[in-house]
Amino acid sequence: MKTIKHLALALTLMISASSLAQDKKILTVGDAKMNPSKNIMQNLEASSEFSLIGKVFKAAGYEEILSKEEYTILAPTNDALKKNTKDKVDFLTNPDNINTVKDIAAYYIISGKWHAADFGRLLIGNGKKEIKTANGDVLTISRVKKDFYMTDKNGNKAKLIITNAIQSNGIIHGIDGTFSPTK
Repeated sequence: MKTIKHLALALTLMISASSLAQDKKILTVGDAKMNPSKNIMQNLEASSEFSLIGKVFKAAGYEEILSKEEYTILAPTNDALKKNTKDKVDFLTNPDNINTVKDIAAYYIISGKWHAADFGRLLIGNGKKEIKTANGDVLTISRVKKDFYMTDKNGNKAKLIITNAIQSNGIIHGIDGTFSPTK
């Protein structure tokens, strides 16, 4: 009986160690490594793929909380932001527009750490679920085969194209679209 308990404990420890090792893996996004020892803002600003959303968060005044507190970021790529917001990128990255930009930027922030597998577990037995963003709105999560999609209240849909970029204070998931709290 003791042997079975010891084997179960050893197996649990091996699985935990394997999970931790996967979380510490350094993911390369674009030309930059998403270093798990750095915080969300440091990695966003260093990435050629996510530097614009980093500037949006900075313009919104979120730099400090995204450097310390634990969040999951749904980060549109620079191409997605340029394509879907066209002439609004200058507006979104201008700190003079902080009140409007705060609400928009908060749409890409979810409290806590959400791995892609957590989204999968949330969807078990149901095709769609809602998750609350930092601005209080909800995104609807759905899954088509192995792909996760997030849809805002206005029907803007984005696919998770890069998952589980682990940060010292959270997780970044790259998305191929943008959201908007207003029509």
